[in-house]
Amino acid sequence: MTSSIARPPRQWIALILAGLVAAGALVRAQVPAPAAAGINRGLIWKVEKGARSGWLVGSLHLLTADAYPLPPALDTAFAAADVLIEEANPEELKTPTAAMQLVAKAMYPPGTTLQTQVSKETFEKIAKRAEKIGLPIERLQAFKPWMVALTLVGLELQKGGFDPGLGLDQHFLNRAPGAGKKVRTLETALEQIDFLESLSPQLQEGLVAASLEGTDTELAQVQRIAAAWKAGEICRILLLEAKAEPAAQKVGIAIAGLGQRRSGVEMLVAAGER
Repeated sequence: MTSSIARPPRQWIALILAGLVAAGALVRAQVPAPAAAGINRGLIWKVEKGARSGWLVGSLHLLTADAYPLPPALDTAFAAADVLIEEANPEELKTPTAAMQLVAKAMYPPGTTLQTQVSKETFEKIAKRAEKIGLPIERLQAFKPWMVALTLVGLELQKGGFDPGLGLDQHFLNRAPGAGKKVRTLETALEQIDFLESLSPQLQEGLVAASLEGTDTELAQVQRIAAAWKAGEICRILLLEAKAEPAAQKVGIAIAGLGQRRSGVEMLVAAGER
């Protein structure tokens, strides 16, 4: 690291797990709880097998303050649960050791820069967007495209009021100790980083290019998705995602294909087979 490249602020680390919509916390219990009906039910599905019941929750890793109080169905399920199972624990990346590992994975080796690893067109778009949010392009030069994409999108969403500290996974993780809930995860936070790091240079550039498209409407799109999430309108979310830019769809399909095995693990856990 050269003296001209500043260490990424601590908030960036929290943004690594800030996917816009992801299969998130799974709450599992011995005794079923009644399902809540009506509006603002959240994205929650009840799973039953034998005498065991569980709830699979669609999670938003960043939320705004007005997302709270949560839909009653989520609090009801949490109250009845014995175990909280999260996709990953965002607290892991706050330790000095994990933070150093993250930065090491996210940075190019000395002598290599972002500008030399992506096309001229992509780099110019990155520089333009960084300038728009007040981030000097020099601070991004040492980082790989996947980190640049998460940083730019995350900072823009934070400016719009979305906060990883208000995300659903973080919310229930904070409540778990006081409520006497056991906490488990499907994978580690660093395993998620390794997944991003495993993407080919072409896919990484496609990821950052897709994140730069539709910047004027992106925040409004996320706000609409968040509103649909709270209302439990899965069809509306699917329609909103279907309207995504073609480049974003293409990159998303490729990344989803690489991650199929992990999605299967989540479904097995939900069915009580693991």
